Amino acid sequence: MMISALGVVGMNVSIRQIADDIHPFVIAFFRHSIGVCLLMPILLRPGRNPFRTSQLSLHGLRAFFNVIAMLAYFMALTMEPLAKVVALTFTAPLLATVGAILILGERVTRSRYVALAVGLAGAMIILRPWAVDISFGSLLLLLSSSTWAMALVVIKVLSRQDNPITIAMYASLLQLPFCLVAAAFYWQWPNTHQFAVIALIAFFGTMTQVCLAQAFRETDATVVLPVDFTKLVFAGLAGWLFFSELPGIWIWIGGTVVFSGVFLNAWFEKRARETAPPVAQG
Repeated sequence: MMISALGVVGMNVSIRQIADDIHPFVIAFFRHSIGVCLLMPILLRPGRNPFRTSQLSLHGLRAFFNVIAMLAYFMALTMEPLAKVVALTFTAPLLATVGAILILGERVTRSRYVALAVGLAGAMIILRPWAVDISFGSLLLLLSSSTWAMALVVIKVLSRQDNPITIAMYASLLQLPFCLVAAAFYWQWPNTHQFAVIALIAFFGTMTQVCLAQAFRETDATVVLPVDFTKLVFAGLAGWLFFSELPGIWIWIGGTVVFSGVFLNAWFEKRARETAPPVAQG
């Protein structure tokens, strides 16, 4: 999980390095194209048929939400401090829980409602709409978190029938056309240096996803989630070292509160699973 956190910050710093010279939508397209190539050896291992699915429309919907989330995120990176970007992205799991309640009809305990309230209060501390105007970059981050949360809800539905390899494969392939359409309006070919940085972005992004999945596979979410909070620390240090950004105290306080809500939500979900009565076998 710590390697995943470092990967996120490394990707963010790399995007900021070239975003003034090449549009973030173009960066997103090339990042995803290279990412697909990096994932192919995993996706197409012998003995697997990742193309088999009866939920192609849902895969397309997931890809659509993913692309909006990624493009909004890449744009926001050029407008907001790195620490603020990371702090607000912690809201995505909370928003996904809200989506699961409203769309999937999941039953939620009172304690998890408390966790959601804590997390959303943290987001308000970061944004402070009562004291400052909400910037366009902040709105983009909220859009990114909201659409990624919707993607997480769709992934939850897809996982009832399709295996993770199939879900990852269709996400990778179906996002490419969406990214290409968005990038076409700002198209330019990257030079050698820019392409090298984009390849680094793709590497960091792919490493992040693989390490994140492996972390949750190794142990319970409540064990690894606290380590994910190091993203905020790494982002604060990277913003200071590379871009002379000093995150305000409200970002640190709000980010901590948001993450506390995320952790409590995972903890209460774990407790609910442990105390649930066993399913009778027919």
